Amino acid sequence: MRLGGFRPMLPLDQPLKEERGFIHEIKWDGFRVLAYLDGERVLLESRRGHSLNGRFPHLAEWLGSQGWQGVLDGEVTAFDAQGRPDFSLLRRSPQPRQVCYAVFDVLTWAGELLCSRPWLERRRVLERHVKAEGLVFLSPLLPGSLRDNLELAAEQRWEGIVSKQEQSPYLPGVRSAWWRKHKIRRSLEGVVFGVKCHSGEARSLALGLYLSDGRFWYVGSVGSGLGRREQEFLHHASGMLPAESPAALNSPANEDGSWIWLKPHLVAEVEYLEITPQLRLRHPVFVRFRFDKKPEECRLAGELL
Repeated sequence: MRLGGFRPMLPLDQPLKEERGFIHEIKWDGFRVLAYLDGERVLLESRRGHSLNGRFPHLAEWLGSQGWQGVLDGEVTAFDAQGRPDFSLLRRSPQPRQVCYAVFDVLTWAGELLCSRPWLERRRVLERHVKAEGLVFLSPLLPGSLRDNLELAAEQRWEGIVSKQEQSPYLPGVRSAWWRKHKIRRSLEGVVFGVKCHSGEARSLALGLYLSDGRFWYVGSVGSGLGRREQEFLHHASGMLPAESPAALNSPANEDGSWIWLKPHLVAEVEYLEITPQLRLRHPVFVRFRFDKKPEECRLAGELL
């Protein structure tokens, strides 16, 4: 059996108008991995086609001990002490027991190509071979409506929900409406204390929050979501609210002088996926300026963590 050659099927970021015929799964927050299995021979391949065997040798070893032949699709995910998925753990050096492989599809099995089979049939193949718990486990199906599951995802701090049509084929390398993703976006208001400029244009802003001990803390730069109107406003603000030094002690480096520091008077609302253990916003997106909010109201409260 040749190891490699497929690309994962991808979900469309589009709302569901009709849920009938769709199932819902957890959207795991980790590395998408195709596992090519030929007895003891195993290749863990990233979405971009790179081998991950060296990064997750314990998973490759476990899969190689099962004697399986096939191609699995899933997500390598790290779990914190509370059993919650934690992407930041994958960026550090987690213990092997914290890193698992959540399997949610199968492309081939025992020499048979299954991509043209309905999702429901492929799921039954997985249920016969992959256990619900362990180092390699079958990603659970979620009961209830999409709305209920999105509320659950927000409570559990999951990345989101993936909805799949029960009759869906597996389309390698295709982003398809057969599958839909629904990411959980959290929001907060932060204080703008810097503007990063390039060729005279405001490209991103530095955002900070007040900690419980009164310190002002840099939580990240935000460029996504800024339109021409907001860029022009920030450029104007940089002339109206200049500061000699950054308000946050942990401000971003400014060797090239591209950051223009501002007095911390302006408040912006952003959406983000999570706040990392280093107190940084992950994938922040600008929403709007909040002229009705006072900077001192922008605090890093416990419920945000």
